[in-house]
Amino acid sequence: MLFGFAGGLAKAGMIPVVPIYSSFYQRGYDQVIHDIAIQNVGVVMCADRAGIVGNDGETHQGIFDLSFFSIVPNLTIMAPKDFEELENMLEYAVELKKPVVIRYPRGGEGKSRIDIHEKIEEGKAEIIKEGTDITIIAIGKMVERAINIANVIERQGKNAEVINARFLKPIDKETILNSITKTNRVITIEDNIVKGGLGSAVEEIIVEENLQIPLKKYGYPDEFIKHGSVKEIENKYGLDVEQIAEDICKKEVAVS
Repeated sequence: MLFGFAGGLAKAGMIPVVPIYSSFYQRGYDQVIHDIAIQNVGVVMCADRAGIVGNDGETHQGIFDLSFFSIVPNLTIMAPKDFEELENMLEYAVELKKPVVIRYPRGGEGKSRIDIHEKIEEGKAEIIKEGTDITIIAIGKMVERAINIANVIERQGKNAEVINARFLKPIDKETILNSITKTNRVITIEDNIVKGGLGSAVEEIIVEENLQIPLKKYGYPDEFIKHGSVKEIENKYGLDVEQIAEDICKKEVAVS
């Protein structure tokens, strides 16, 4: 009933903000489609505990939201790289007056080491670091990880361009194409399953443009993720800085 109620409030001219767990949006998916997306009303849906939630267990892992929301018309989908960007996205979403999903991970945040905070513009990504050898496209909390990976591989002589996607939908096709046609090598990093998420969106761009550019997608496989701490799970699935950096440096990225 929550999403139907939010849709009704929006139809009455209010701007409801609905902050609940990512995994709980699965339970209200039908209402999101019928009472919010089809009506195309200004509801701001905040998906908390997106990505791996660690000790909350298998049923609470928020690794599907990018995928199941991406196929719904009228939705704008964003994920902030840090708290400051989350605040900016919330302000933007309220003013947009359309159905918006903002997903962010569980837990607090230490001091952000990212100084770049460009104004939020619809469907516009953010170039964090320019490079020539490989493009790293990340979303949400994985942006800082992408920067750390770029710093590690730079010591190995590889100059990475780092893009904060910001939006999964609409995705910034122009910025991505400009980057990947320059570097001719791209990886994506997300705390979501790779099917239907950021990696799939970038892959669609490559296919639509008939490009022969190697792509490697880092994310979670097509399976339910078992109980474990965030660090344990990320290490198991090769999503930590060290493993991704080593993978980039030891071989050419193969098309996945």
